[in-house]
Amino acid sequence: MQFSPGNIVRSTAGRDKNHLYVVVAVTPKRVMVADGHKRTISAPKPKNFLHIQLVSHAGCANTDDEIRHFLQKTGSQADEKGGN
Repeated sequence: MQFSPGNIVRSTAGRDKNHLYVVVAVTPKRVMVADGHKRTISAPKPKNFLHIQLVSHAGCANTDDEIRHFLQKTGSQADEKGGN
């Protein structure tokens, strides 16, 4: 699966399982993700391609505030649908 910056993904493994992130960069071996709180754009978390699942596309997120907004919006939509 191809991930690109701006995708919203869910962690499927690790201590952060079921945590939502926004992809900020893609390297050949890892996807760099941020949540705008603990993991910011300046210090993203590296995740293995196999340990994340695509949720939706957020668009261009240039600041941590925008990332928090996208994730909050996506999280509330999942709660309304009975997910997460």
